[in-house]
Amino acid sequence: MTTTAAAALLDRAQPFLKAGVLDASDVHAIALTAPRFGEDDVERMLGLAFAARAPRVSHPGVDLRTLRQHIVIETDETLPWPSDPDAWARHTLASPMVGGPDEALKPFVAQPRRGASDAPLLLTRRMYVEQQRVATALMARAACEVPEVARISDLDATLARLFPSGAGTDGPDGEAARAVRLAATKRLALIVGGPGTGKTFSVTRLLAALMEGRTLSVALAAPTGKAAARMREAIREAIDATAQPVLKISDEVRARLQSLPATTLHRLVGVRPNGTVRHTVANPIPAQLVIVDEVSMVDLTMMRRLLEAVHPDARLVLLGDRDQLASVEAGCVLADLVPPAGREASGSTPAAAHRAPLAANTQTFTRSRRFESAPDIALIAACLQSYATQHPDIPRDDPAAAHALAIEVFSGARHASQETEPDWRIERLAAPDRSDRVAKPTAQQLTRLAAPYLEGYAATLIAALADGPQVDDPQWQRELLAVFDRYRVLAVHRRGPLGVQQLEQALAKRIRDAIDVGRGDRAHRRSIDLGEGHWVGRPILITENAYDIGLMNGDVGIVLPLADGAAAVFPQETLGAVRAVALSRLPPHEGALAMTVHKSQGSQFDHVALVLAGRDSPIQTRELVYTGVTRAKQRLSWLGDLDELRIALARQVRRESGLPELIASSVR
Repeated sequence: MTTTAAAALLDRAQPFLKAGVLDASDVHAIALTAPRFGEDDVERMLGLAFAARAPRVSHPGVDLRTLRQHIVIETDETLPWPSDPDAWARHTLASPMVGGPDEALKPFVAQPRRGASDAPLLLTRRMYVEQQRVATALMARAACEVPEVARISDLDATLARLFPSGAGTDGPDGEAARAVRLAATKRLALIVGGPGTGKTFSVTRLLAALMEGRTLSVALAAPTGKAAARMREAIREAIDATAQPVLKISDEVRARLQSLPATTLHRLVGVRPNGTVRHTVANPIPAQLVIVDEVSMVDLTMMRRLLEAVHPDARLVLLGDRDQLASVEAGCVLADLVPPAGREASGSTPAAAHRAPLAANTQTFTRSRRFESAPDIALIAACLQSYATQHPDIPRDDPAAAHALAIEVFSGARHASQETEPDWRIERLAAPDRSDRVAKPTAQQLTRLAAPYLEGYAATLIAALADGPQVDDPQWQRELLAVFDRYRVLAVHRRGPLGVQQLEQALAKRIRDAIDVGRGDRAHRRSIDLGEGHWVGRPILITENAYDIGLMNGDVGIVLPLADGAAAVFPQETLGAVRAVALSRLPPHEGALAMTVHKSQGSQFDHVALVLAGRDSPIQTRELVYTGVTRAKQRLSWLGDLDELRIALARQVRRESGLPELIASSVR
């Protein structure tokens, strides 16, 4: 490519760069590579720049025909898009830089898609190879059953013991029993469903079944430290002797389950700072059973690393909810692997295998138990799911009617048929103030958002500050962490009047003022300030993994004035244990009174306050609302506009991925 062609590309791309649609790196990558292939067509190079951009914005590839529809421009509505998207797509795909799947020297791939009318997907070669390796590894594992020598000798008797209420198809634990049977006999099991449907319940019984009378090496993991901790806690709750139903297992197995650790996926596969990994095909993870939770958060590259790191003879169990937000990085692996309701195929016909090639390795849960004390929350969650959820109030096979019902429940106009206390399950904090054309919470709404913190967390902290030694008691520290985790404010964006940063400041001020007043001496206001933004009782959220000190992205701690100096205390893997980290040793972190819905994945709170964006935002989608709602176990408060909520529920995340086609092609 000549200097003139490079300059022409930069000039053509300038409006897109100015609007933030393209990044300079996208354009320069094409400008540097094109000369080697003799490419000097500006329109083709612009299309290739968008393909280079795709992984950066979470898409494996791009369909240029529909690109404009999926890019929401808030700063400029008059961008110079090609007038004929179809012609632009065909023209770009004819570039000498674009080849077929087998043309390894070409930097871009045109991957064929489902139907003859579907244009090929345009991907970087790296993204195509990642998808290809994931598809190959998945199907190779799915085709293999566990060797007879590693199976449970009498699986039916084991299931009858673990599910005394009935392990039959139509029994109350039928789905869980089928999940255990699947994972016990296959080297790949996908266990999917909404929150509280029995995924962890079934995994606990799988562990019990496989551990009885044999030595079994197990690895538990999740994408974030918080999700891993929640998985570990859920297993411990399920094996508690007082839990209902009682899990009939030996004391030895119970002790082994109690001591099982859980870690992050990064730590499990051994990701190094330079991007290489410790565990590979040549050096697999030393575990006979690998269980990964919150798989919707796993991106394409991490899934490839995981599949290659698990021993070929090991069982791999993937748990997740396809309706939650997808990974931050490129890919939507779980949604690609599990089709939505209505597309799930049953039987063994070629057509069925094409529609859902992993159907024989998948168990979908449809009956939620989490929200038994909050039927309205359960109803909203079920309305927004793509599964064939069994709920008496939801019209079957009518997504529009289900979404309309969700709006009615959000507004308080309707309640679940089994709801007996509708006045406090879901609380609408009304719409934000728009008096200055910018949506922002009113003083009254901020007070109501802060009230649960003031009534629970701040009150517990104030009482302890009156008794200095209590603050150093690990048991009290653990209780304070538990009290804080009962409630959380979730927002859509980080910035803006309704974003995390502004909400965090407002909530922190109210809590700090309450602590000052509660101590009864305003002359000591400075005594709660610890420098560098820290104050006594400040909750913080770790934002980067710090393996050297054992803190993971998503961990939440509380800053306290301990006898040895101010530190942040964090819960530990050992039940009831905490650890203190000096403020000077903390990795990057931020306040935790308000957090984004994305950051909340893998967490649960008794009470959630969901703050919508206050405008039509491209990231305010059905998946985001669903994820925010399902973080609440008992109560849901929300702040937002009903019309904007309707728009959000009609907007679904769509990522341009070729993984389903690659998986389906392997069974032809």
